[in-house]
Amino acid sequence: MPIREELEKRFKETGKVDTSKLNSNEPIEAYTHVVADEGAYDQAQIVTLRIRTETGKRTVIVKLLRTDKMADLYEAIDPYVEFTDKVYELRSKFPNRGYSKDEGDDLEKLGLAPSSALVIHTML
Repeated sequence: MPIREELEKRFKETGKVDTSKLNSNEPIEAYTHVVADEGAYDQAQIVTLRIRTETGKRTVIVKLLRTDKMADLYEAIDPYVEFTDKVYELRSKFPNRGYSKDEGDDLEKLGLAPSSALVIHTML
């Protein structure tokens, strides 16, 4: 089975991914508690993160609150990780820094608010 079909099948099983966008360059918006009820939050409290997948083929948009933790971001990104058999880390390019799932600070204290671009980096 070709890899694209296998990924699409896996994404459909999660029920969290819009599979119509898998084969396009259009950004995919991850489903989070903020997206579910965006009108309930002050826009100044929302952090918008653009996450590039490991292969660079897709961009996932994640909206969270400034007070959310990296664990929340990892949970939102997990369905979009392309290489499920590898450990990954979210990294920023400027400054070049890795963010682990167990970071204690919130997104604002980590310098990711109001918006940031990160990449999924697979670990060897």
